[in-house]
Amino acid sequence: MSALDALLQAASLEAVFLAALVEKFIPILPSYLLYPAMGIGARDMQELASRCLVAAVGSMGGALAWYGLGAMVGARRTRALVQRHGRWLLLTPALYDRLMAGYRRHSLGLTMLGQLIPTVRIFQALPAGVLRLPLPGFLAATALGSLCWITLLAMAGHLLRRAGWQAGEAGLTVLGALVAVEGAAGLLAWLLRRRRRVAPPAPQLAVSGDALSAWAEK
Repeated sequence: MSALDALLQAASLEAVFLAALVEKFIPILPSYLLYPAMGIGARDMQELASRCLVAAVGSMGGALAWYGLGAMVGARRTRALVQRHGRWLLLTPALYDRLMAGYRRHSLGLTMLGQLIPTVRIFQALPAGVLRLPLPGFLAATALGSLCWITLLAMAGHLLRRAGWQAGEAGLTVLGALVAVEGAAGLLAWLLRRRRRVAPPAPQLAVSGDALSAWAEK
């Protein structure tokens, strides 16, 4: 067993909880590295399930802190903070505005799906707190999305480790696959936006008020 394998297996549930909590605040500890490593260190499926549940609780704790910050600071000051310091968390004003608009339309769906996007899952609870979304529904959607994301990554790392891969090899493989998927999704989104921008506007028929009135009287 390598030193890395021994270190990952020695990680306690308290350490898993703390790592999942910190991941919500420090982008230098990305989830697509943390959770595969957590799965690699699990000795069996029971320990894997325990680690996933504890990590989901830690992730919810981080989301609750962001929610509370947004609710306490308020809309105007939060927008100003994002404008000045959001780049340190990869949160641009444009992304913040899109999240605010999305939450007004599909609050629960956006919360759950946002937990499956590496960068967005860190700070998406901030605009939710600004808008004071109903807390029970927000926490339930966060828990479901977090558990899905954590289980997917941890299971991938665990299965590769059980297949005989070393911890370093398994971690790099999962990371490479996720980067490839994220890059393909980003490219597809860019192509769709570009296609919408260059698409010619649909022809419109000019109808006078007299003609419309005449048609309505028939």
